[in-house]
Amino acid sequence: MKYNNWDTWSKNPNTEKTKLRVLKKLPVMECTKQLKKIIAKIYKPEMKTLDFGCASGHYYLELCKLNKNFKYTGYDATKNYIKFAKKHFKDNKNVNFSVENLVSKNQNSKEKFDIVYSCNVLLHLPELKQPIKNLLSRTSKYCIIRTLVDDHTHLSQYLKQDVFDKKGNPTYYNFQNTYSYDYIKKTIKKIGNYKIKFEEDMFNKKLIHDEYKQITRDTKNRGSTRISDGLQISGSKVFNWKWIIIEKK
Repeated sequence: MKYNNWDTWSKNPNTEKTKLRVLKKLPVMECTKQLKKIIAKIYKPEMKTLDFGCASGHYYLELCKLNKNFKYTGYDATKNYIKFAKKHFKDNKNVNFSVENLVSKNQNSKEKFDIVYSCNVLLHLPELKQPIKNLLSRTSKYCIIRTLVDDHTHLSQYLKQDVFDKKGNPTYYNFQNTYSYDYIKKTIKKIGNYKIKFEEDMFNKKLIHDEYKQITRDTKNRGSTRISDGLQISGSKVFNWKWIIIEKK
């Protein structure tokens, strides 16, 4: 199978720590706690929720606390994660997982959901327009996105290895793209008539840094998020997370 140079998850599923969270070997992410609070404000029983970029389904473990019959669907492009999730949650009738690519123009399913969310995914993709279009095409009411946002767009790559092709392009890396408020709003408004709101990212600094120390001690992976002067840092880049709450008018 041919992989994109930036798709490190398909090349090496251990790039992401999602399985460890599902197995409760790592704690609940701080963003999961905030996502739960955001959804709690709009959630009603019987609503259907789509997690686009679900990895192994770790967000569900918190969201299902909102309702014992919480209806959850998870899409992810990494087949290994979906295979793991289907096996782990096989006895749960309220969950469903499928392989879907957020950057694809040809989606396998056109099912609509009341709430669609995508957390920590868009920054790692090569562009923004098609992913947002795909997210909005699936929602009948709300779309929630967590990604890097600032006053100016900053496109960057985090190299997993210092290996380059003959043209000088990296061969194994993650995108770590930050997009401006204006560009995000313009992109959404070109797609349709939506109400857009940005919310600050809330997190416990100590818990994030404690996990960073655990991961670097166990795996020597220094690309995980750490805290420095109150800021979230990954590698050498400040991660200025924001929540984008999009509501269909």
